[in-house]
Amino acid sequence: MLGFLIALVIGFWLLKVFFKIGFKLLGLIFTVIIGLFLIRVFLWLGVAILAIGGIALLALPFQN
Repeated sequence: MLGFLIALVIGFWLLKVFFKIGFKLLGLIFTVIIGLFLIRVFLWLGVAILAIGGIALLALPFQN
């Protein structure tokens, strides 16, 4: 019975360690995926702002 309890404690400790490592890896993967998505969104926003600024600069000489 004592050996079973010791094995149970060691098993739960190993599960905790594996889950902690697994959740850190999952968090890292999701952080990278979300970061790449946000970079893409902000790059498109930057392109849109540059286009609007370019149009404004090109239209500047035509104003009366």
